[in-house]
Amino acid sequence: MSKPSLTQRTKTQLIDRILGRKAGSSGLVIAMPQARKTAHPSIPEAFTRFDRHPGYERMLVPKAVAERRSLANPFFRVHDGVAGATTRIDGREYLNFSNYNYLGLAGHPAVNRAAKDAIDRYGTSAAASRLVAGERAVQRELEEALAELYEVEDCIVFVSGHATNVSTIGYLFGPKDLVIHDSLIHNSVLDGIRLSGAARRSFPHNDTASLDQILAEIRSQFERVLVVVEGVYSMDGDVPDLPALIDIKLRHKAFLMVDEAHSLGVLGQTG
Repeated sequence: MSKPSLTQRTKTQLIDRILGRKAGSSGLVIAMPQARKTAHPSIPEAFTRFDRHPGYERMLVPKAVAERRSLANPFFRVHDGVAGATTRIDGREYLNFSNYNYLGLAGHPAVNRAAKDAIDRYGTSAAASRLVAGERAVQRELEEALAELYEVEDCIVFVSGHATNVSTIGYLFGPKDLVIHDSLIHNSVLDGIRLSGAARRSFPHNDTASLDQILAEIRSQFERVLVVVEGVYSMDGDVPDLPALIDIKLRHKAFLMVDEAHSLGVLGQTG
């Protein structure tokens, strides 16, 4: 049996109470000179006020319910110390399931020393992007080290994993192309697809047979096709069938992109 939802009138009354005004009152408005008349009288006043923005009003309802039931805000809890398998909040130690310090290198003495040495040499800011402000030696050294680790010709380091997916997909693919991804792919891949203008399809999580079937049916409708998966799915901890994916991408003449944001150093006996 579904729970009865709040009516729009009830929500409005609740929001009015939260905002500290009587129902139907005008509330906070921007003062305008009396001599000047608005150029757009048909636009509702609610469209000019942030306290009547639907997104803001949606946040007020659960906030009021939580306060009424004395539920603490679960967000923005202040942690102390290095992010790892455990964390400290208000002096108490907790298990921490919300970190990706998988290898324990965040806070490692050798990494800390290298970071401090870099700060002493370069300061705390590069001032601008590499395209604008120029190279720093550590940037190229990092790329060369990563290329050697992955045994590839070269690599490019972006400012974040999110920016990597958005920029790479957004630039390399366009309206005549298709990007097909695992159903549990990270949101940054979806943002990249939207930026590219390419068509988007998904296949059930780790279901390579479905992927194969979809490509068999629609591959010929597009110029370039990109298949995107993750090396380790951070929410589930499982991995894709990479040999099968390589076989599929070769047979259907597609590109394969593996987001390894959570898999470097994690898989296999030596990572």
